[in-house]
Amino acid sequence: MTYKNMELRLPAHYADLTLRHLMALESETDPVKRVSAVAGVPTTKLREMPHKLVTEADAHLSHLLTKEHAQHKEVIELNGIKYGFIPNWEEFTTGEWIDMEECTTDFWKHAHKAMSILYRPVDRKWGDNYTILPYTAKEDKEVFLEMPAPLVSGALLFFWTTETELLNTLRSSLIQKT
Repeated sequence: MTYKNMELRLPAHYADLTLRHLMALESETDPVKRVSAVAGVPTTKLREMPHKLVTEADAHLSHLLTKEHAQHKEVIELNGIKYGFIPNWEEFTTGEWIDMEECTTDFWKHAHKAMSILYRPVDRKWGDNYTILPYTAKEDKEVFLEMPAPLVSGALLFFWTTETELLNTLRSSLIQKT
């Protein structure tokens, strides 16, 4: 979209969004701020553009969110570093648990921190197996701002699926006990 030599570049597909974009789109209600966050155009410049153009851009971004698709990968690469999803939940530490709970109080404000807890640099890899570096609470959370949206959705879907399976197992177990 262009207006008076000002270009407004928007992602064409959900897969073109990043966690940074999702954080803005999911937590911001002001269309100008939403478009600014995704297009990288200052709000002062957007305020000079026709209202219809900004409204259409925001509608396009909202439409992209309806096209969400999840892709869970155990090992991802960001900025040349391989990060592994927590491979052993039995070893989830108290520090990870506390910090993850803090992230979920306002998820979209802390989503990048949550991803830095769930994905950490791969220490060793052999075949499909890997180990990750221990949690220190000092992980680089900023790198996850560029995490592709489908991978973020995949991590969230992992938890939703796990929760659903646990609830079904609990229900089934309770029925058997009674």
